[in-house]
Amino acid sequence: MRSRRAPRGTEVVAAPRAPLTERLLVRLPGPRTAGVAAWALVPWVNLAAVSGLDPSMWGRGVPWGEVLNRVAASFAVVLSLWGVSRIDEELYRLRPALTHVIAETEPDVARLFRGIDSAALPLLLTAGVGVVLPLDEALRGDGAAAAVQGLTWLVIGVPLCTAVWVYVVLQRGLMRLGRGHVTLLGYRGDRSLGLRPVGRLAFTGFWLLFGAIGPLVLTGLTDVPVAAVGIGALVAALCLFFLSLRGIHRQMVAVKQQELALALVLYRQALDRVRTEPTLEVLQQQSGLLGAAENLEKRAERILEWPFDESTLARVLTIASSAAAGIIARLVLVPTGI
Repeated sequence: MRSRRAPRGTEVVAAPRAPLTERLLVRLPGPRTAGVAAWALVPWVNLAAVSGLDPSMWGRGVPWGEVLNRVAASFAVVLSLWGVSRIDEELYRLRPALTHVIAETEPDVARLFRGIDSAALPLLLTAGVGVVLPLDEALRGDGAAAAVQGLTWLVIGVPLCTAVWVYVVLQRGLMRLGRGHVTLLGYRGDRSLGLRPVGRLAFTGFWLLFGAIGPLVLTGLTDVPVAAVGIGALVAALCLFFLSLRGIHRQMVAVKQQELALALVLYRQALDRVRTEPTLEVLQQQSGLLGAAENLEKRAERILEWPFDESTLARVLTIASSAAAGIIARLVLVPTGI
């Protein structure tokens, strides 16, 4: 359930099922945009702190790589906060919408995505990554830089790890849907079988994670822990995306095959009569049945089979391959100082 603000002058209370960052933003003083902006400025505070530890940096100029990395970090924070809110909103609308295309009730749908409001798991994930990221500074014996890196991550890691957790919960719910935890109803004329909101939600999560983490990896490849964690997250997100929708794909294909089988039955009924009595009169009599079978076949062929249809695969693989090409190019160019 999405978090909501009460009218001005009344107490603000977060919805009980909202993700962690939504509950935190509701509790911050002032408008929501101010809270988002304050969170997005933390990477620049980090840059100032790093520069303070190395005053010579100001004399020779802050490296463009550092500036771009902070831009990417601020963008990741804003996108994570927006994306979590968007997914929460779409899930709120999805629950009643799905009841029109499945046999179960809205509480059954809500159980598919349980855990989205967890605070402990995003915080544990933040803490775990916070131990890994300062490792290179700690191994160099630069304790101050390691502390700055760790403290910065503990702040900006909350929205990023909440986004990762919401993505995991979303994909886990889609896996449950695909495994038959709910029963998909038959074809009613909608090419998506009523699952278009599900597809939109799945792709929202996919773009959110790749959009937030991709630029961070590209601008932080010189930081080995950041690159390792980011690349691992991107690979896991891509695999989870296809695994989560595999079951739904199978169900959509099954419905499509049922409709095609029905069309085949009508074809056989019509053509068996024609074969028995191969006359023009019989053919004319069976033309209505043949026309109905042909129309049913055409409608069945139009049923979507995402995410494994050609156009969807092309879009997802284009994004993934572009990200991979960018990372490889950066890995090649970083040693040259470009």
